[in-house]
Amino acid sequence: MEYTRNLALLAGLLMSLAVQSNEINHCLKITNSSARLACYDQAFGYKDGTAEQVVSKAITMQTATIATPAPAERPVAKKVTVTAAQKAYDLVIANSLTMKIVKVSTNKRKNVYYHTDTGRVFRKNTDRTVTFRVNDQVKIEQGFLAAQFLINQDGTKIKIKEIKR
Repeated sequence: MEYTRNLALLAGLLMSLAVQSNEINHCLKITNSSARLACYDQAFGYKDGTAEQVVSKAITMQTATIATPAPAERPVAKKVTVTAAQKAYDLVIANSLTMKIVKVSTNKRKNVYYHTDTGRVFRKNTDRTVTFRVNDQVKIEQGFLAAQFLINQDGTKIKIKEIKR
């Protein structure tokens, strides 16, 4: 499926290049510099703010003024959307900060918990024997399929899950 999509994208790209190439070949045959520049401008979709605009490959037209579009009204965001966006932004910022491990605890089931100076708690989500120590500086790294890892200053990486309080 992915290869079919990429193949279709490639075919569309090649067809657009072929059409654009034909327009450029026409521009190469023009000897007048101004007319050739106007032909290139049209081929690449450039619109200048001056009074002269190219209508076709051979005809130019003088216009008195160029109309500017009316400013669009700004959409009003719903409070729920703004709140969700702010929470997502705060989470991204919090995940990018370096945290310090202030406490490492283990429960009866041998689950290891890392408590940080920011008040966040993470549970070790792997059977690896490697662990972090108190005062380790850690940073969150996103993994594949929403997996999260804590990485300390030495590069030790442990898969974790954040405990919501």
